[in-house]
Amino acid sequence: MRRIFVLALAVIALVGMLAPGVYAQAPAAPAPTFKITGFIDTVNSASHNLRDVNFTRVGDKEWYTRNRGRFDVTGQVGKAIGVLGLEIDTAWGQVSGSDNNVVTGAAAVGTAQRAATTSGFDLNTDTQGSIEVKWLYVEYDVPLIPFPTRMRIGAQPFSTTYKLATLATGDFAGVDLVTTFAPNVKGHFTYVQIEEEVTGGSTGGTGATVFVRGDDFAIITSLEVTPIKGLDLRPTYAFLWAQGATNGISRGAVGGIPGTLPTFVAKPVGTGGVATHEEYRHTIGIDSRWRSGPISIEPTFFYQFGTRDLDNPFPIGTTDLIRESEISAWLFDIKAGYRIGPVLLEARYMYTSGNRPMDQLSNDTNYYQPINTDTSYGADGWGNIWALGIDYFNGSIRGMGAAIGLDRYGRQQFGFKGTYSVSPQLDIYGVVMPAWTARSVDTDGTFAATLNCAAHSADSAAAPQGAGCRGDANYIGTETDLGLTWRFAPGLTFDLVGAYMFAGDVFDTSQVRNGVLTRQSAEDVYTGVARVRFSF
Repeated sequence: MRRIFVLALAVIALVGMLAPGVYAQAPAAPAPTFKITGFIDTVNSASHNLRDVNFTRVGDKEWYTRNRGRFDVTGQVGKAIGVLGLEIDTAWGQVSGSDNNVVTGAAAVGTAQRAATTSGFDLNTDTQGSIEVKWLYVEYDVPLIPFPTRMRIGAQPFSTTYKLATLATGDFAGVDLVTTFAPNVKGHFTYVQIEEEVTGGSTGGTGATVFVRGDDFAIITSLEVTPIKGLDLRPTYAFLWAQGATNGISRGAVGGIPGTLPTFVAKPVGTGGVATHEEYRHTIGIDSRWRSGPISIEPTFFYQFGTRDLDNPFPIGTTDLIRESEISAWLFDIKAGYRIGPVLLEARYMYTSGNRPMDQLSNDTNYYQPINTDTSYGADGWGNIWALGIDYFNGSIRGMGAAIGLDRYGRQQFGFKGTYSVSPQLDIYGVVMPAWTARSVDTDGTFAATLNCAAHSADSAAAPQGAGCRGDANYIGTETDLGLTWRFAPGLTFDLVGAYMFAGDVFDTSQVRNGVLTRQSAEDVYTGVARVRFSF
């Protein structure tokens, strides 16, 4: 399917080149133009119990400073543009064995840097290989189509929803088409290349060691309609196909019963090869927004269905190794705002479904899975611990900014935000947000990167809290934020925020001490961040 789509795009381009009149009396080409836009951030951030995802262990503290530079180089000829997006993320000071994470000289591997950075400014600050290429695309009008159509090809940002990170946010390699049918009606089509098989099946090796990357892809279509002034509706359909193991952003790791979690493998070839595990994930729904005077309402709803093949954790025999899991999950998110003079009052509610701790994911998958969030769910001003905030390298605890739900258990959250504009340059705001899981979490299991439940099956002295994966906690906690934004000079903005999370019992865990499984309570989390941003 991917190859047919690429071939169709090539035919469109060739037909456009051969259209009558293209070469006859062509007008003089417009003069090329060139510009650079972007920003430079300086972030100073301190936190307690935030970086270590084991919230019962309070020893982790951090205070660091870093820079991010974003530079978008745009060349334009007429209506056609080409964009190169570059990004640099560097901490202050050398943080490991070298000042970057790339292979240099005779080094076997690069050395780890502060999370989300690629280098550290040491003495003399001559870091190497720390420039990341984020965007590389061309955008132009497509000829010979009865309706005006704009095409963007290459590595580019998503633009599939109004609300941030509910289905697809971040960057991807592929094609994006926008067709204007009427001033108030637009059609959107996005093709996303997630993985690439390139040369086809491998012919070397034996057994399960022989595998390929799948031709994983996603297609996102939507119709953007403005029936009346102030009301925007965007019904959406998305399809994701994955073969074997796929990108961890599109299918995040989750917990459950240790030793029984399903796995995804690609197809070994040759003697003993087994059928490839495939996933067919469909998402339908609507993203919308309504604004009238001081009032704004932004509801979003998505429902997922489909199937995914997994290894059967409880095979009966050699013929019962693969199970087909039914996908059925949904996400609802609504924001509302009301402005009274200098005061903006906002509220937000979200709910996403989940699986119980005892559910076998080889039967049913009930937790919502976005195509990509870039760890940005809630990063539009709703949290600095639940979500990425002013320091967008911290927060999004336990993957909630990436997966939206907490692990496999879903999520339900209220939020209230008040902003007072002291002047056009200065805003002061506060946020409070309690949250729960949609399905209860079993906290009798020992700590792991995913939220696993207890493996024991009977009550005993070593398991006084009870046996099995019954689920005993729902409360994630409550986050409170207080911050300000000061635009103190042209192009310069100062942000200051403090955030505190009252930890809930969902993050409790257990340890075996002297043969007894002992419950440990999660401790609170707090952080403070100051940031200066220069935008140009």
